[in-house]
Amino acid sequence: MSSVKPDFIEYNGKKILYLNFANMAKQDIPVFLEEAKKLVLPNPPGSVLFLANVYKMSFDKATVKNFVAFFKFNKPFSKRTAVIGLDSIKKMLYEASLVLSGRGSENTRVFDGPNAESKAKDWLII
Repeated sequence: MSSVKPDFIEYNGKKILYLNFANMAKQDIPVFLEEAKKLVLPNPPGSVLFLANVYKMSFDKATVKNFVAFFKFNKPFSKRTAVIGLDSIKKMLYEASLVLSGRGSENTRVFDGPNAESKAKDWLII
């Protein structure tokens, strides 16, 4: 079980829900997503800024299904979503998960390269 928990961080006076999946084992992801849901639920529709770090996260078919369900759940709450740490395979799975969840790519963006996290945070709070 991962000791990492989803949590809100503050960046330039704005709250961002930081979902740090970096190096997470696939068996820890369902519990992490359930914890994230608890943090999302009290927020008004269209108000949550999400930052997901998936660097070296483990995944399988069940993980993809869990993410599709999470994307469906958080769609009404999401204002913007930024993702960092995607390699080419995860990028394809991420895009497929958005389509399968009905989220589409509106108000979502993938950031990579140097300073990806800073760039993502700057974009989120625009």
